[in-house]
Amino acid sequence: MQTQTSAPVQRLIDRYQEETLLIFKPSRKFYQHTGINRVRFAQLASGEKRPMLDEADNLVKFFSRFFSTTISDLTQ
Repeated sequence: MQTQTSAPVQRLIDRYQEETLLIFKPSRKFYQHTGINRVRFAQLASGEKRPMLDEADNLVKFFSRFFSTTISDLTQ
């Protein structure tokens, strides 16, 4: 279950897992598609850093394949 205290990117990951019933495990293609490297993605998912606009846009494009999401989901 998602909590409001988790980072916005982590909330998207949690929602992906709830909607698809799959474990989210980013692949090399995911990193290439979003333009975010492994270390940076870990920082975003943990809430250590906030996504830049292009990163947020790419994440929304990726996750919107599985459920309805907007860039405002990453700015909360």
